Amino acid sequence: MSSVKRALTPEDVLGFKNVEDTQISPDGTLVAFVVGDSFKVDTKWPRSTIWLVATADGEPRQLTSGSRTDALPRWSPDGCQLAFLSDRLVEGQRQVFVIARDGGEAMPLTSIAGAIPTPRGLNALQWSPDGCSLAFLMEDSETDEERAKREAKDDAIAFEQHPKFVRVWVVDVATKSIRCVSPDNLQIWEFGWHPNSREIAAVVSDQPYEWSWYTNRIVRFGLGEPAQTVWQSKRQVALPVWSPEGNQIAFVSSNWSDRGCVAGDVWTIDSRGGEARNLSAGIVASLGWMQWSSTGQELLAIGHDRGGTGLHRINVTTGERSQVWWQQAAVAEAHWPRFSASRDGTLAVALEDADHPRDVWILRETSGKLAGQQLTHLHPLAAEIAIGETSILHWQGTDGCEMQGLLIKPVGHQAGQGCPMVMWVHGGPTGISASRYYAAFGWNQLLAAAGYAVFLPNYRGSVGWGLEFAESNIGDMGGKDFEDMLLGVDSLIESGIADPQRLAIAGWSYGGFTAAWAVSQTDRFKAAVMGAGISHWLSFHGKSSLADWDAIHYAESPYQSTGRFQKFSPLSYCENLSTPTLILHGAEDQDVPVEQSYLFYRALKDQRVPTELIVYPREDHAIKERSHLLDMSRRVLAWLQAYL
Repeated sequence: MSSVKRALTPEDVLGFKNVEDTQISPDGTLVAFVVGDSFKVDTKWPRSTIWLVATADGEPRQLTSGSRTDALPRWSPDGCQLAFLSDRLVEGQRQVFVIARDGGEAMPLTSIAGAIPTPRGLNALQWSPDGCSLAFLMEDSETDEERAKREAKDDAIAFEQHPKFVRVWVVDVATKSIRCVSPDNLQIWEFGWHPNSREIAAVVSDQPYEWSWYTNRIVRFGLGEPAQTVWQSKRQVALPVWSPEGNQIAFVSSNWSDRGCVAGDVWTIDSRGGEARNLSAGIVASLGWMQWSSTGQELLAIGHDRGGTGLHRINVTTGERSQVWWQQAAVAEAHWPRFSASRDGTLAVALEDADHPRDVWILRETSGKLAGQQLTHLHPLAAEIAIGETSILHWQGTDGCEMQGLLIKPVGHQAGQGCPMVMWVHGGPTGISASRYYAAFGWNQLLAAAGYAVFLPNYRGSVGWGLEFAESNIGDMGGKDFEDMLLGVDSLIESGIADPQRLAIAGWSYGGFTAAWAVSQTDRFKAAVMGAGISHWLSFHGKSSLADWDAIHYAESPYQSTGRFQKFSPLSYCENLSTPTLILHGAEDQDVPVEQSYLFYRALKDQRVPTELIVYPREDHAIKERSHLLDMSRRVLAWLQAYL
């Protein structure tokens, strides 16, 4: 067989499987995980199945099968069976199932009409600690009256007047009886069982709209009982976890731009309420998923850590912290590192880095540190593909702050050779460009294969460098964070990597805003790709599902005529537009409504600037249909070839 590797293609990118949600069995002998497509064709969600791998011999086997979506495998406390969510019975309608660890027929526990929402966290399906019940989230279903009106086309929409709440439901594993256990008029975003299996802690809001998550709080309630507020602050909260004795609740808090992308400081509070204590104050990392030790004396927390991923052990009494593992890698979805742990302390993670696709690993402690062992090798395609070399880049940002990012050199790059460069700006802004094999729709390595250097800056406002850094662009989105990026470009020009006459900018979501902002502020980029970006902040505030986020992150009302919403809107500088700009957007995007792209497209056309607007039907903020993903990649490559 030839040892010569070939160039990556858009079709190759979609050939790599998603490997995620690693769940180690209580006895530490098996890891359950999800293997799925990164796209969908004719289904509501990408197809996925559940697999098992033994920690002793690392031989994976497929546990579930089918053409739909199996997700969220969860071990019962005794380790005899797995619960999971699946729409295998009716496409697009999730139910709760259980299956024996040895396989066989999966048994449905529910047959419900309400929508079990797409989870943005791993605690959307949980066994009660006594193993008798499973709790899950379900949205209020359509009433008979609403159905009759819809069928009669008497269905005028009274906007935000008839809310549909997401509530906690519990199914009895033995009898299959289900009941709602959360209080009325509370939107439940995530939850955690009390060790006694009779109470729940939850992150809630008073309204069931995405914008209301930004003013959330932690409550506790007995099953079917009223809620008691435990903690609320000006920052968002997430991941409530009871201590083994049930006397404390740990959680993570920061100011975030996206629900489900949560990393910040770790706090604890008495489970009856009171003053919370920040256990990670001043840490140069952004922590998230955590687990109590069996004694209740320590927390083990994982998070973004100076561009990599770190695990930190925290003594909840003394506040003493120690880093027990760090790697220049991304664990699970790069937005939110996570792990599961067995009774003996073995951890399971889904890990990837810039040179290796995501696989299942376990981490075991040796002499106070954790060492990794790879269990699966699920990507034979990677051996055929030539990829660009990734390195860590440091430079001085505005006001002398040290910045970090990633540089991917073109495949076959020769030292001293200047080349065209694309700056890819991550979304959020409370996100990160991590060391991933497959990032930015796979464009990172597709661009490297096409001869471009790719610069991925972690500008101020990114996670991974502590709370102060993550919040340092509040009130200034498009200000110093953008200046940081330009200084990173300057450093790459000075080092001889980037050709100053052949620079481009691209990004999605907040990165799409940055691309639009860039071409309204400078002509140094010869081409731009604006993906699902914001061009006019006031109109965004009026229609976006994230309306409270922008006001929090600009730290003022959107209705000040000369304020930041006007100052940082790319459309305020239409006369400056001259850069050829490709615009991409999903037609059903609720986070960044597609009108933002129509507005910017019209401004570019009116200024006689080369532009194309491509709108993808049926797509929301994340493009998922296979044909659309292929179309995007091909258009991006063609656009850059034409103008760079």
